Amino acid sequence: MTFEESYKMIENKFNEADLSMIDKDFSAQVCFTDEQEHYIYAAYINKQKILEPVKHDSTDISVKVSLDTVEKLLNKQTDPFKAFTTGKIKAKGNIFLALSLYKKFKGN
Repeated sequence: MTFEESYKMIENKFNEADLSMIDKDFSAQVCFTDEQEHYIYAAYINKQKILEPVKHDSTDISVKVSLDTVEKLLNKQTDPFKAFTTGKIKAKGNIFLALSLYKKFKGN
């Protein structure tokens, strides 16, 4: 799966996700690795969703993951908790926020 294909799938899930119950603004930076690095910036600010294929330096959550792992996550072939505990997903920042966001997206 290419970065562009992954981005489209993530964009669809992000747009479909009901974030209305989230009462705190958040921002996340995801770095996808393959032969080069690609970035997605996702935020929910003032009840508005923002998703852009750009790099931001200051976010609540920063995640690094391979495109192969992203494909498996999107196709529900692997569990995010297992990928995190085995080092296939590396995250820093507000991990509790990341877990609550995961629960919001899990049903999509």
